[in-house]
Amino acid sequence: MVFSVVGLSGHREPEAQVRRVGEYETLDEAVTAAKRTIDFFLFREFKPGMSSQALFSRYQERGEYPSIFRDDDQTLDVQRFNHLDYALIRCLEICGGKWPR
Repeated sequence: MVFSVVGLSGHREPEAQVRRVGEYETLDEAVTAAKRTIDFFLFREFKPGMSSQALFSRYQERGEYPSIFRDDDQTLDVQRFNHLDYALIRCLEICGGKWPR
């Protein structure tokens, strides 16, 4: 089975863009690629002193949302990989684990 990772960007604009991230032989490899896509965006956008809330908001507004598909065109269960859950955890880690009140 082949797992494809695609990224959706411009999701708040009338014309969203879809980018093929890659194809992988295992689900673990596909999840790693999806996580790498999010990490790349977060580390590029992070500025010293930025709050985790600000970084997460930036991801929600401008980040690329990765999705994983099997070669039979079935979307995988989001419980296996949820891009928003992963991005939130990474924002907390990158910004020192603090969520402003």
